[in-house]
Amino acid sequence: MKLFRRSVVLLAVLVAGDASAQQVAPVASVSVGTRVRVIASTIRRDRFVGRVDSLEAGEMVLDTAGVRRRLGFEMGPVLVEQYRRVRIRTGAIERIEVSGGRTTRSATIKGAIIGGLLGAALIGFGQAPEVNPSFQDFLNGAPKGLAAGLVVGAGVGYALGGEKWLPAEVPR
Repeated sequence: MKLFRRSVVLLAVLVAGDASAQQVAPVASVSVGTRVRVIASTIRRDRFVGRVDSLEAGEMVLDTAGVRRRLGFEMGPVLVEQYRRVRIRTGAIERIEVSGGRTTRSATIKGAIIGGLLGAALIGFGQAPEVNPSFQDFLNGAPKGLAAGLVVGAGVGYALGGEKWLPAEVPR
């Protein structure tokens, strides 16, 4: 039971540390060659992600074929040239964000939370007897699963990582 309490306290400290770190970042600038994420819901529901190929008056061209690595594998470029470059009117852009580089902190915390909960549930229910299981039986196995799930989930989250996005000013 002590291990369960310690794991819950550790999880609360990690979540509180992540929440306090989320502050409004200064507005970044968009220029040619910058990796951006564009939200223009009048054109498409999904976000456009790519490098700015050109900035003209009233229009932005994104090259979406940037090669990224995930878990050591390269995510290949778009093979169809027709869909590789995207023209977006600057008037249609609702929000634009600039890449701040690779980050692992939030992905590690999310992975630890999800892994801890899954581990506690799987081991807690898996260790319960088939005949007349009780909540105490679940609590006997849950701390071990929580600890193992925290470690495995944090490792997976760290390996997956993510990208930090900073708010930017829409070029006009």
